[in-house]
Amino acid sequence: MENFLRKIKLIDSFSTTLNTSKSDFTSALRNHVDEAEIDSFFSGVFEMFSSSENKFKGLVSHSGFKIRKRRRFFERNFGKAIAKGNLREQGDKLVINTEINAFNNYMIFMFGALIVFYLVFFIIVFGSIFSENSELPVFVPIFVLVHAVFMFGIPYFIMRKGVRRMKQDLEREFHFIISKSHSLR
Repeated sequence: MENFLRKIKLIDSFSTTLNTSKSDFTSALRNHVDEAEIDSFFSGVFEMFSSSENKFKGLVSHSGFKIRKRRRFFERNFGKAIAKGNLREQGDKLVINTEINAFNNYMIFMFGALIVFYLVFFIIVFGSIFSENSELPVFVPIFVLVHAVFMFGIPYFIMRKGVRRMKQDLEREFHFIISKSHSLR
């Protein structure tokens, strides 16, 4: 399943090398991330009412992190792309391997329910079309087919854009965090 999600670009990985130590980076990242559990279904219900200035929410440890972008009012941050990263020191440099995943278990449930709904609908429609006294217009199955394409396509493109945007934000944010922490010294 993971290979399929990588092919359709709902999972992406990248690596970043920074001129800093692991402890400096984790302390700087903790200052830019609000600590909270991000895996539960209701984890971000009221976060847009928070007055925090941090852009990310999640957990940061000495060995890695698990973060996502914080929701704010009037932002088009629909996707819930989650970035998981592990930190490794190589000499005097820090290597950050990050994996961004926009597909979660809730989407499996949603797509499964959509598949069942449209499958049942098409069985009923095609059963009534081939009956003797069918009064169903021909445009109804076509309209529902177009509707199904939108119902599957829109969430896919939102998740794909969320992965791409999260990757850009993290690459920029990692360098910004380190440059800011070094300038404060």
